[in-house]
Amino acid sequence: MAKKKTQESKMHFESKYDPATLRTLVTEGKTADEIQSALGIVSKQSLRQHVLKLINQDRQFYDVPGLYVRNLRRPMINFKNELRLTKRMLDFPGSTYQHNDQFEIEIDNEKIVLTRIVDQVEDPIESVEFSEPSEDGIED
Repeated sequence: MAKKKTQESKMHFESKYDPATLRTLVTEGKTADEIQSALGIVSKQSLRQHVLKLINQDRQFYDVPGLYVRNLRRPMINFKNELRLTKRMLDFPGSTYQHNDQFEIEIDNEKIVLTRIVDQVEDPIESVEFSEPSEDGIED
């Protein structure tokens, strides 16, 4: 039997963890988005892991603004090329949106405007007019 060759074609995972740079960015008070772009980190989850590793090494708590905040009010186009809006995104004090509300969509350059369609039901008693037949049987 032949000996197995060592697999040198394996991809080596290269971490972007740089404690010195991360420490300076955090102590300067940079936000999570600014730190992500400076370090070239794609996801917030990876940045959370890097910050936790730094906290563990330094034995000091670091607070990064915007790291643990989920932005639920900012819709994005997902991998299916869909733009999803949830009721939570449209929820604000005084809103009266309900299940089965329908909207008109207007698209203008960089804006998407949703206008709720409100069905106005007329009162059937007030809107119907009856004319009484005259004595000769002909209606006016």
